[in-house]
Amino acid sequence: MSEQTTKEFEQQDIESVKALQSDYATNTAQIGQVEVELHLLKKRLNEIENIRTELFDKYVILQQKEKELVESLNQKYGDGVLDLDSGKFISSVI
Repeated sequence: MSEQTTKEFEQQDIESVKALQSDYATNTAQIGQVEVELHLLKKRLNEIENIRTELFDKYVILQQKEKELVESLNQKYGDGVLDLDSGKFISSVI
């Protein structure tokens, strides 16, 4: 069997190893923090996308309601323009 030899590390070398370990730990924690923030941002972005989709769906419904209202008013009053301030209808048929 061979004998193992031991040597004392110099304090400066021990401090270098400890500093490197600390830097790794700090960096790893920062990576974790960035990942959490990214996850939360993606979640919020999905929420915003869902709201956006709902608003565009509502926009399409409003367009359909507008079309139906215009058709109804045209049947009732004929072609023309409604002056909302006076409440009067101005016929385009002469």
